Amino acid sequence: MNGTKSTGPWPWTKLPALLAAVALVGAACGGGTTPAPTGTAASPTDAPEATPGEPVEIEWFVGLGTGTNPEQIPVEEAEVEAFNAEHPNIILKLTIVDSEEAEQNLATRLPTDPPDIIGPIGIRGLQGYGDNLLDLTSYIESAGVDRAAVEDALWDVYLLDGKQIGIPMAVYPSFIYYNKALFDEADLPYPPREVGEQYDGKDWTWATLRELALQLTVDADGNNAASADFDPSAIEAWGLDAQFTNNDPRAWSTIFGGSGSIVADDGTTAQWPDNWRDGLQFFYDAMWTDHIVPTKAELDAIEPNGNSFQTGRIAMDVVHQWYTCCIYPAEGTPPVEDWDIAVLPEGPDGTITSKLHADTVGILDTTENPDAAFEVLDWIRQNPTLLEAWGALPAVVAQRDAFFSVLDERFAPVEVDWNVSTLMLGYPDVPSHEAFMPNFSEANAANGEFGSVLWTTSGLDLQAEIGEHVERIQGIFDEAE
Repeated sequence: MNGTKSTGPWPWTKLPALLAAVALVGAACGGGTTPAPTGTAASPTDAPEATPGEPVEIEWFVGLGTGTNPEQIPVEEAEVEAFNAEHPNIILKLTIVDSEEAEQNLATRLPTDPPDIIGPIGIRGLQGYGDNLLDLTSYIESAGVDRAAVEDALWDVYLLDGKQIGIPMAVYPSFIYYNKALFDEADLPYPPREVGEQYDGKDWTWATLRELALQLTVDADGNNAASADFDPSAIEAWGLDAQFTNNDPRAWSTIFGGSGSIVADDGTTAQWPDNWRDGLQFFYDAMWTDHIVPTKAELDAIEPNGNSFQTGRIAMDVVHQWYTCCIYPAEGTPPVEDWDIAVLPEGPDGTITSKLHADTVGILDTTENPDAAFEVLDWIRQNPTLLEAWGALPAVVAQRDAFFSVLDERFAPVEVDWNVSTLMLGYPDVPSHEAFMPNFSEANAANGEFGSVLWTTSGLDLQAEIGEHVERIQGIFDEAE
């Protein structure tokens, strides 16, 4: 792969302000956190092998996804310390790098001083490092990992060119978070929490959701967006957002239009399927014609960090399970104190698509101690304390009830219907909207640039813009090695 790697699904975890880097706490028996090295180290092939009986050092690099929020770091440090106390054969060293800098930091280190383990990292990010990752197939078999403990489809997410580059660890279905106060103020019923349930006598479709969002979008004089008196220049509350998705056109497209791929079946041809075109048109019109979704400028005016639901001015917000990590601000009273979650509506073809994010950890194929690295990986992926800190629904089905019980305690007295999350896990986008593309890093960057244009520019002929974007992506695909 060329260029800078993608982080996967976590620009949205930079809340509120992240640490630039985390200082060294210690790497002895107590574990700890070490900043990324700044000098040039010896090549890993020149490193001396551990003497039999001596502990080996395994470095775990965090920063490519979740795990860098200030409230998460002490949890990670404590768990690493506990691991080292219980595993005299391994010294686990935790390196946490600000997520704004982690990609470049790791790219600099890969040729001469790579860590052993990277993650948590999302589907998109892990795909970007695919050429550098160890095939875990034989380690999974020798360790007796129970594949049946996780849904089959989740294993397939981490297959790349026949290699098993990750083990399902943390899954994040998407659904609607809704602000009960805004619904109550508008005297409207709450959205459905069961698949197949109607909304106010109508099938729960994107068309129904649009009508609802128009009523929930209100200007400074109290007029909603369905009214002829509505002033789009003075919006006080918006009916809908797709938080942290706004500059990702593949994500927008799949929420509304269903699963698809920017890569045709031949693996080399760029495309934008018709259902994705419809999905992107829906969200573009929602911003610039209906005014039910905030534009970039509108969102910057109310919340520069992009965390729109926390403002109390978004009625319905399509976000993932991981948002439970940060739905409340680190300090002060939450702007939204009474909320719940609802199922996503049906698309035009009658199907529901809950775009799925999933985090795992991978082992770089340069590791000098793959057996010890896999032992650490297996510990990370099953650690309930880490999963809770990351807002991660466990991939292991048997761990999910305990996970939701912890969330119930955290958010009490708010009562959240977590069954919605489990239901939406049954409607993932397959293939993933974050799936592999030729010349991945460059293509991914181009998609982000395209999304940013749509988020900031009104009056576009969207279908023509999509056509031009596909041509650009084809050129990037053609440059793939």
